[in-house]
Amino acid sequence: MKGLLDPFSVILWTLVGAATGLLFSWMPGFHVYNVIALLASTGTILTFIPQEGFPFFTLGAVVSFAYASTISTTYFSVADDTMIFMLFPTQRYLIIGRGHEATLLTLLGAFAASLILAASLPLMPYVLPILRDLFNPYIPLFLAALVLFMFMSEWLKKGDRVEKPGWRLAVAWSQALGGLFVFFASGVLGFIVMYTNVLPATFAYVRLTPLFLGFFGLPWVVLNILSDVKIERQSTEDIVEVDAKAMLSGVFGGALGGYIAAFFPLITGGMGALVAGHITSQRGDDTFIVSQGANRFIYYVGALLFLFLPAASLTRGSAAWLVSSIYQPKSYVEYVYSIGALLLASGISFIGSIFLSKAVAKVVSAYYKHVSVAVLILLLGIACALTGFLGVFIMVVAGFIGFMSSLFNTRRSYCLGGLIFPVLLSMTGTAEAFAKLIGLW
Repeated sequence: MKGLLDPFSVILWTLVGAATGLLFSWMPGFHVYNVIALLASTGTILTFIPQEGFPFFTLGAVVSFAYASTISTTYFSVADDTMIFMLFPTQRYLIIGRGHEATLLTLLGAFAASLILAASLPLMPYVLPILRDLFNPYIPLFLAALVLFMFMSEWLKKGDRVEKPGWRLAVAWSQALGGLFVFFASGVLGFIVMYTNVLPATFAYVRLTPLFLGFFGLPWVVLNILSDVKIERQSTEDIVEVDAKAMLSGVFGGALGGYIAAFFPLITGGMGALVAGHITSQRGDDTFIVSQGANRFIYYVGALLFLFLPAASLTRGSAAWLVSSIYQPKSYVEYVYSIGALLLASGISFIGSIFLSKAVAKVVSAYYKHVSVAVLILLLGIACALTGFLGVFIMVVAGFIGFMSSLFNTRRSYCLGGLIFPVLLSMTGTAEAFAKLIGLW
């Protein structure tokens, strides 16, 4: 069939993509989407990879990112939005010398999710069209309800240590009001970045990068440097302490959250994990970490795999949008190839990430503060290289908003307002009115 890759080429470009993802994804602040966006927007990648091979290259890179990026989160506390709910458990593991174990738990969750995803893909041609027609008319309402649930589900723990009952309520609600402030402050900043020319059109593919580096990366790195955290020497033994029940509970809850995030537009992995965590009532750090590995794997990889399904008309996630600009599936053979590519890249990435984790564990044991300084410089360099000095300024502003969530002891997830708020305004037709209200137009 014309334009269809042979199995050998599918394997080749999947492996090249997986190797590329492993090369970059363990580094703090690097997101494989940015690498793919730069290569695709400049046309560089199509010089070396045939157009029909690009989707399998991207699939391999995204799979390896879903595995290897957990290393930077565990050891350097630099996260994207899918990891915000597992920072504290992994930090506890890291401080007592079990960072590699936390990484292994996440990798096991991701590997189990890869098997679940591969097993469910043959059913998707029958299920996805029904779900799409059922939910598409109500997506704005669903997003608004989820935002409301984020606020309603937060435990107002800030007042727990206040002895006087009169002050306890006031202190507790200062946490809730702080969360509202963080959400709307990040939302306004996101609106400015998305609906103005504060960043030139040449940065269209990566204009959200400085926002998320600032919201989720910069505060943690700076806090690491200022607090001068001391961590124990890291064990690199391939041993995890988790029973079968906790493992199954984590995989099930994480997979559920991942499917929610992969199917619904603008629902990130972190938000899907929040909903699934309440549905399944998860308990324990080990279950929690396993669930996050499963969640983010299905969120990233599942959303991209929907693109390979002919006639589904379902494009979810940045990677799928990037690939769809130069590729559309022609037959179900490509869909079958994508399932095989998923399993191949998953096995390679699982093994590769274990070795990367051991290498990083040895470095951070001796030079944690030095590594944090290097990460800070790296984040600034990434923002400058991708979006110029204006991008660095936006990252710093976003960083201050991220710090506010720590100041108010509230969820860092409210920084997702930078993405959700402007898109909700657009979906409801109120973006122009809001722009006039704040003096932008």
